[in-house]
Amino acid sequence: FASSCNKYADDFKQLNTKLDALATQVAGVTTLSADITSLKASVASLATAISGLPTTASITSLSTSLAGITTKIDGITTTLNGVATVGSATKGVVDGLKTDLAGLISKITLDNAAMKTQLTNLGTSNDAQTVQLTKALADNVTLLAAITTLQTSLNGLAVTGSGPDATAVTIQGLQLLLNAQKLQLEQILLNTSMYNGDVTLTTDAEVTFYMGKLGQLGIVNGNVYIDKTNITSAQLANVAVVTNKITAVIGTGNVTVIFKQGDAINLSKLVSIKGALTVTGSAKGAGADVDLSTLDNVGSTVTLSYDGPYASSTLKKVGGDLILVNKAVVAATTPLGTTKIDLPNVVLASGKMVDDGVVSAGVLVYPLASDVILSGGVTSLTAATALNIKLGSTDYASGLGISAPTAAAVVDLSAATAATGAISVATGNGGTVKFANLATAAVGVVVNTGTSGTVDFSKLGTAVGGVSLTGPATITFPLLVSGALTSDATTVTLAKHEWAIPATLSKVVTLTLGNVNASVNLDTWNANLVTASISGKAQTTWAATTGAVAATSSAKLTTLTLGGNLASASLVGLTKLVSLTTSGNVNSLTVDGASLLVSMALGHTYYQPGNIAYGGPGSDLVIKNNPLLTALKSSGDYPASIVITGNATLASVDLSSYQTKLLSATGANTTITINTNALVGDYTNAVAITPTTPYAETVIKSADLAKLKTFIASYPATGVPTLTMAINIDKVTLGGVAGNALLSARMVTDATGASPAGAHNLASGGAFAFGTPASGITIQKEFTIVQ
Repeated sequence: FASSCNKYADDFKQLNTKLDALATQVAGVTTLSADITSLKASVASLATAISGLPTTASITSLSTSLAGITTKIDGITTTLNGVATVGSATKGVVDGLKTDLAGLISKITLDNAAMKTQLTNLGTSNDAQTVQLTKALADNVTLLAAITTLQTSLNGLAVTGSGPDATAVTIQGLQLLLNAQKLQLEQILLNTSMYNGDVTLTTDAEVTFYMGKLGQLGIVNGNVYIDKTNITSAQLANVAVVTNKITAVIGTGNVTVIFKQGDAINLSKLVSIKGALTVTGSAKGAGADVDLSTLDNVGSTVTLSYDGPYASSTLKKVGGDLILVNKAVVAATTPLGTTKIDLPNVVLASGKMVDDGVVSAGVLVYPLASDVILSGGVTSLTAATALNIKLGSTDYASGLGISAPTAAAVVDLSAATAATGAISVATGNGGTVKFANLATAAVGVVVNTGTSGTVDFSKLGTAVGGVSLTGPATITFPLLVSGALTSDATTVTLAKHEWAIPATLSKVVTLTLGNVNASVNLDTWNANLVTASISGKAQTTWAATTGAVAATSSAKLTTLTLGGNLASASLVGLTKLVSLTTSGNVNSLTVDGASLLVSMALGHTYYQPGNIAYGGPGSDLVIKNNPLLTALKSSGDYPASIVITGNATLASVDLSSYQTKLLSATGANTTITINTNALVGDYTNAVAITPTTPYAETVIKSADLAKLKTFIASYPATGVPTLTMAINIDKVTLGGVAGNALLSARMVTDATGASPAGAHNLASGGAFAFGTPASGITIQKEFTIVQ
């Protein structure tokens, strides 16, 4: 590269000479000025392309620019041929210039190919050089502007005839520009200098020697070895001068640095190392004294062994192993030990991560590190005092085990999207574990955050091996649809849960389940469960609807919310239940023995034929033995069974939601049973017609039953769907004045004593007898006398 730049400097010098000769020998060649100006632009383009060297992209751009220069010089040759033809210059002069230009083209072509090969082999970036070239280019832009102004002025003089020959002076301006470009090339040569051989700094004499080589030390084609142990204080400042020049180590070069406490080794310009990097120190004090603040990549193994932190935000690629030797506290030599690991961007191309170069790959132990931040390569980490752990692997195919027993430690594994191996993470009390992007866990995930803590599984959808959590009081899985869950959490939210909850959530107090598509038995948590919200999975067929809720002994359950699509909800013996709310579709609801329940907010409906491809057998509502329940308002339709019994204080029943009878299908049957509640009404006996007294039919007044009258009348007297009833009212007055009695008692008296036989003619005029008066209303005709 250096040789090629020197050749370009010579070529431009020769071009200047030829231009000088052209200015004096060829007069009036006005078209030449335009072509030379174009050449100026190409040269400026060359400088711009070089500004990014030595990156591969810039090399390609440089090649393109040089090809452009060749094209422009060909154009000059064409122009000169034209000049010779018209006799503006002697043919001998022009032919000589053509020959010289042809030789220049050949040189440029060869030098361009040679430079491209060298730079391709170099293949590394140099940020420091880019800064210097940018400044040089900025200076050149100013010069270009000045020359452009000069050319404009001189062209004006040529037009008006009031000044010297414009072409000759313009060529002089172009010579100034070419001189500036020559300086630019010299600057590039200075900044891309290369030293061939090893650089060893271990003695004063060596320091003196390399001080004389500063102009060559940008790139070292060899090894770099630095040990300041035997260098005197008078030369220490010069060591920094030498090391601060090195930007890249190429070839098979390695970099080795050995230091003692108090050393300050400046390698802040070092960007790339082709070979290995070894940094070893006897003691470090408060932190790393080796400045590698711009190091981007190392081609082979990196070994760091010193007291204090191992940290770099710029190091991105390591071609071999990354060995971060754990340093324990030894007062005489290592007062701090390994205090931190902070290498967030390192990607291991093919090597392994180890903490001493001996143990298994990826097995790390750093008992004194407050932070461990690595991009990947870890399978096991033990960090006894770590407060912050962050790993960048997207998958843990070989598994992962982390032990961070410090209280409130944060373990961030948010980079992981899949876990094809087992994962185990343990922190101290109150720890935080983040799996913010983990979507699948093929084997299993175990997390223990002590007696409290938090976890983030916001993206986890499937956990084939299950998830086991110990410590967090509140856990939320918004996307988890499959896989067992074990936890001692008191608040659990599973928004898309499709399977039966295992019995290992024994401490849950507040439970939210969504997307349920299996039987959920709340008795699993009967010792602690207080609040539950269960939502069934949306379905398109009745046959697919398998979501169900059951509870027979949930002793502490006080609040229950049901929604979505549920085949059934059977709630029996919930002695502490005080709030029940439903929505969505619940085919069968049973509430039995809720001794503290005063009211219910029923809002669920039944699967409507036409809304679901295959309907079910009809809805069920069973409300019984709830001694404090005072009012009931139904919300379902298509009843297969309605049972409201044994509710000692139930004084209001609104069943007006039932509007549609079952269809006339085989086996379609509706049963309505209402008795032993606290419903009220009034009864008026039938009066037989006499010559002086008109006939009066029996009247049953009940606001509760009247709301069912139209619905009951929709059923056929015979055939399907059949209707079976046993409806009794518990506190019935007689004509509004007598004491309370059962409706059935009033009907028995009316049928057998108060009225003559056959008195019940109804509106049709036909006589009828009560069906089974002792059971209350049992046939449809009896509902016609309800008001």
